[in-house]
Amino acid sequence: MLLAEPVTVPRLALAQAWEWERVGAPHPVIGMVDVWLEDDIVGRFEDLTRQVLAEPGFYDLRRGRFVGEFRDLLLATANAESECYCFSSTSDGQSTATLAVPAGRSAIRYIVDGDRVTLEKIPRHRLIRAVVESLTACAPADIRQFSVARSEYESSGDGEAYSLDTTSDYTAPDSAEQLRTAMTARRIGGHQFYVASRTNRGRVTSMPLTAVDTAEHGRFLTYLQDGPGGEEITCGPGSLDYITGTLENTLQALQ
Repeated sequence: MLLAEPVTVPRLALAQAWEWERVGAPHPVIGMVDVWLEDDIVGRFEDLTRQVLAEPGFYDLRRGRFVGEFRDLLLATANAESECYCFSSTSDGQSTATLAVPAGRSAIRYIVDGDRVTLEKIPRHRLIRAVVESLTACAPADIRQFSVARSEYESSGDGEAYSLDTTSDYTAPDSAEQLRTAMTARRIGGHQFYVASRTNRGRVTSMPLTAVDTAEHGRFLTYLQDGPGGEEITCGPGSLDYITGTLENTLQALQ
């Protein structure tokens, strides 16, 4: 059975398989074949790609083609009815990307770390949660959800220093300064989430939802949404449950 356990392969090999199978535009998490090769080594590269993908059972060397289950997996990824993905970076220069899509009765999670990608079968109902679980460890900020008019946040502050108030119910008029304090804190990581859905209008992708890891306050989530007077910036704790729930609500709104 394909993906009975997690499998790690070169990202470039997976991107090449995607290109060979012509399943559609490259997914932003998986990427494209982004290397240029001299004509005399193209054949060698393609042979190595087939061998690498044959090891986990993705490619049948004897028949000279991808196995049906792997082709189905690529098609399911390219035409996913729903998906969640995230791009992450840390202050020490590490970058990763994660994607989860439904595939039959299960789901598949891809984690791209450098030049390697790990594919893992996960429960379908944990599709979004599995992406959030892939984040680096960081305690959630001890705050309650609050919203600020974007116009108010983007107006200049008065230059005073503020502390992030973890006890306020954020009904006070200084919510914009609270958000500025959070957003200007020393960052140790950042994660940009997207959800997407396929409808009769085609593939629809959400605006980014951003989780910010700070050295002093921990992780919080920010995102834009429509308010009664225009766009609002909403900020909440970066806990597993809060981020997962917010992404699930965002996906539902797209469908």
